Amino acid sequence: MAIPPGFRELTEAMGFAAANGPWFEKIEDGRAIRGFRPGPQHANALGIVHGGMLAAFLDSAMGTAVFHGIGRRAVTLKLSIDYLGPGRVGDWLQAEGQVIAHDENVAQVRGRLYGPRHDVLAGLGVFSLLSRKRVIRTRS
Repeated sequence: MAIPPGFRELTEAMGFAAANGPWFEKIEDGRAIRGFRPGPQHANALGIVHGGMLAAFLDSAMGTAVFHGIGRRAVTLKLSIDYLGPGRVGDWLQAEGQVIAHDENVAQVRGRLYGPRHDVLAGLGVFSLLSRKRVIRTRS
């Protein structure tokens, strides 16, 4: 199935994202939007996308929102998720975050994950801002 226009594959993804992808991203009006099309490997015993996979994907999008919003890398301190509806295997799912407040140490982020028919997750997170001097590990 086709990937919606404007999205690029995150070929630099490592670890969890690489193992559970491919994941895609587009930058639109200064905000990052992540997307993926879940396959059978993402499903739970009910045949819908596993809630843990959905939460991890939204968490990643929210962390990316911190980077694109305030230019800092961040790690999750607290994540609160509300499950609103099922994510279906084969659907294009998108997630985005919005920094709603930050200081020099933490950022608060609101997140949303949605599919073609309805919202799937809503989230609030607190992210610890990493030192600007921290070296980010990349693939060799």
